[in-house]
Amino acid sequence: MGNKNGKIVLTEEIVEELSRSSGIEKKLVKQQCETFLVEHPSGNINKSDFKKFVKMALPDLNMKKMEANIFRMYDTNQDGNVSMEEFLIVFHVFSNGSAEENLQRIFRIFDVDNNGVISKNELKKLVKDMSSQCGDDVITDSTFLEMDKDKDGSITSEEFCAAVLAQDKFSKFLAVQVIDMFT
Repeated sequence: MGNKNGKIVLTEEIVEELSRSSGIEKKLVKQQCETFLVEHPSGNINKSDFKKFVKMALPDLNMKKMEANIFRMYDTNQDGNVSMEEFLIVFHVFSNGSAEENLQRIFRIFDVDNNGVISKNELKKLVKDMSSQCGDDVITDSTFLEMDKDKDGSITSEEFCAAVLAQDKFSKFLAVQVIDMFT
């Protein structure tokens, strides 16, 4: 993304990268990005428009329950908007990132209050929001026990990543549930 005379400009380099990483034809990528910039000339999208955008891109995703959680993952500077740059960074990380980089993004979905740790209540709410089928206290309790390695009552990003990478049963289950929402 370039900037020319204070106006956000889509570069050929960005179009090529998005096309390569998404598998979408360059012409279509360029068209979609230009449409985004026409509708959002500031290069920012608010929560309401983001919801519409994600619903169009991922029609099977239940945004009603997960909207705030997914928006938080993209709004990395926590200003209430998702900039084109923030969106592209997350998109790039998910398409090209290491397992740990992707898990750190997913961690942001679970960290509801953005304080750098996941509390048991945050985990419980997210499990409930993800699906009525897995809104079970057993899943919440078991996942929390797996992830909270130092038993301090909260889960850090490092503990979260380690539990999922170690393929601990419930930790892996929840991470896969989140990943499945995007695929």
